[in-house]
Amino acid sequence: MTKSKTDSAKKTPRKTSPQVKRRGPAKRRSSKSKRRSSSFFARVLKRAIWLTVLLALLSSLPLGIWVWRLDKQVVATFEGQKWQIPSEVFSAPTMLESGQPWRQSDLVELLHHAGYRFGRNSEKVGWAAQSKTRVSAHLRSFSDHTGTSPAKRVIFSFENGQLAIQDLAGRPINRVWLDPISIGHLYGGNSEQRELLAYADIPPSFIDVLTLTEDRDFFSHHGISITGIARALWVNLTSGSRRQGGSTLTQQLVKNMFLSSERTYQRKLTEMLMALILEYRYDKQTILTAYVNEVYLTQVGRHGLHGFAAASQHFFGRPLAELSLDEMALLVGMVKGPSLYHPSRNPERALERRNVVLQILNENGRLRPQDYQRLVQQPIRLAAFSKQQPVFRDYLDMVAMQLGREFDEETLATQNLKIYTNLDVRTQLAATQALLETQQRLVQQHRELSELQGAVVITDRRTGAVRALVGSAAKLYTGFNRALGAVRPIGSLVKPPIYLAAIASGRYTWWSRLEDQPLRFDLGGSYWQPENYDRRYHGVVPMYEALAKSYNVATVALANELGFDRVAQTLKELGVKRPFTMVPAVALGAIELSPFEVARLYQPIASEGRSSELGIVRSVTDANGKVLTRFTPKSGARFSDAALSVTLAGMMKVPELGTAKAAATQFPHLQFAAKTGTTNNNRDSWFVAITDELSSVIWLGDDQNKALPITGSSGAQQVWIDFTRRRPQASLVPRLAGGAVWQNVRESEFVEAGERCDDGIRLPFVRGSEAGRADSCIWNF
Repeated sequence: MTKSKTDSAKKTPRKTSPQVKRRGPAKRRSSKSKRRSSSFFARVLKRAIWLTVLLALLSSLPLGIWVWRLDKQVVATFEGQKWQIPSEVFSAPTMLESGQPWRQSDLVELLHHAGYRFGRNSEKVGWAAQSKTRVSAHLRSFSDHTGTSPAKRVIFSFENGQLAIQDLAGRPINRVWLDPISIGHLYGGNSEQRELLAYADIPPSFIDVLTLTEDRDFFSHHGISITGIARALWVNLTSGSRRQGGSTLTQQLVKNMFLSSERTYQRKLTEMLMALILEYRYDKQTILTAYVNEVYLTQVGRHGLHGFAAASQHFFGRPLAELSLDEMALLVGMVKGPSLYHPSRNPERALERRNVVLQILNENGRLRPQDYQRLVQQPIRLAAFSKQQPVFRDYLDMVAMQLGREFDEETLATQNLKIYTNLDVRTQLAATQALLETQQRLVQQHRELSELQGAVVITDRRTGAVRALVGSAAKLYTGFNRALGAVRPIGSLVKPPIYLAAIASGRYTWWSRLEDQPLRFDLGGSYWQPENYDRRYHGVVPMYEALAKSYNVATVALANELGFDRVAQTLKELGVKRPFTMVPAVALGAIELSPFEVARLYQPIASEGRSSELGIVRSVTDANGKVLTRFTPKSGARFSDAALSVTLAGMMKVPELGTAKAAATQFPHLQFAAKTGTTNNNRDSWFVAITDELSSVIWLGDDQNKALPITGSSGAQQVWIDFTRRRPQASLVPRLAGGAVWQNVRESEFVEAGERCDDGIRLPFVRGSEAGRADSCIWNF
């Protein structure tokens, strides 16, 4: 029984072993379930991650497209030509030649206008100095279509009103050239004004001023600067004012070139992204150069002025490299608020801002304390005159008129062409001042002249190069250029061409007699009877006297003998292109021309056949200096040089005997040819004068064509007198061309006058038309 129990007890576990064995698979099934559960969650998590990534990618696609587009925009602007640059117009270089008539004050004014700084010496390029009798100057180098002129340090003296030039060793110099100045731009539809600099042209001292003030970390950040933002915040909080901004120069460039001025988070984010792109795509030098050329600094009339180079010329009249440290600080200070810190409009604020910039330089060890104290005490000294002032605007109109026939407007407004003209700065300044001050003086004398206007055109006598053009007697640019647009009757200015036609015909000489007697013309049922200005007739008069004293009736009689058709042909051959109807009154100036057209009419006579057209532009080059075109004045006068020089010499009798005596009295040692002109009811006052160097045409009148209390002598001639005081000229030497001769003839008889003749007069003749026999004037017993 016991064994059985034992056996039975022993057998019991075996009975249960299958149950234990069954538990093993259950555990495995539980582990497998856990693994299955873990795998499920992993799959869910993985899918969630992939879904998140996919959603992130999908959501970032617009951002990627946006960045891609911004990148394209940045690259498109910076590749190739980065800006649309208007053509820049330059004066002619000024030739300074020993022996020329110069006053010291005139040369000093010219150097000031060219942006030369005056100090104790002229060691630096662009500097000058003067004593009581001398001026020294370190002339700048320059290049134009004729080549390169090197920088040169010279000394000028002015003994007896004549210029003498020496080097520092005292050796005489025949001539030197003063660099041409920029007189303006041709914009077309463009509303911006720029002057580009390469990185190598930016003074290192200016880079220091700019980066320390606007972006101290410029050369180390990648477009945006967290430290710069923090520093600006700290400086502004501790100073109690906004002295620094958090934007980098790159961000500022982006804002100026690509973005509007709106203040939104989206615009700021765009600015930062584009700054990062800009820094990734381009090096620091390219970005800084772009900033220096792009930054907006002021408004000049209708045009925005961009870039520090243009601002330097505008405010100081000098290149950026020639500015002092305080002047650089002034320009950099304007970046913060071009209108707020404009030195002319808000001088106190501009001075305060400049001193803030100087303080930043001082705090960063760029200035010694004594230099800082000296510079903050300096007043703001702007150029006495801006190169963009109205003194050159009328000449620019003429440049645009000529180039409009050679280039389309878009090319002139966008391709950064360099246009070299014939403008002489000295002559332009003198002509502008003479017209303005004479007009003011005449208005003071006659109240009815309150609306008096005028124009001046001055050309090189020999070449026809237009040296000066003034289109208004107003202080400000009016937009109406009367030198080109005031088409008025020319009065007695028509007479020298008529006398030229007579001399060229071979039938008349200056000795020939004309009848100054009553004349009457039947004009198809109406009658016209010319009268002299003094309402008198003078009988039979020599031709030179008829011109000198401007006898109307004698001149009409001559034109009638020549044939009015021949007079019309002569005017056309001398360059009159404007259509006109030939009637007898044309012989007294009933033909309407602008002052510029009158200058062209007189050019063949003034040049004695050397030139027949007027030259405005000398050449045009592209931005790299390649000459695109040159302009050479034509010499196509259809008269012999002999006839032209005889006519010019005969005009020298006008100041000697006739209506230009007032000018001759003012300049007793100056020989010149001249002609006055006055139209009906004194509506127009004209004067033409020709010296050895210049041919001048002056007009005064009222835009409403009112009668005036002045004549050619009392009006326009007075402008020329004032001009000649300001711009001394050399005498016209009466040398005749080949085929012409001088001869002393008797007043009473057309014979050569001997030494004993007391009525001899020296006159020019075309060879073959002079007196054929001589009279010794010895009385026979």
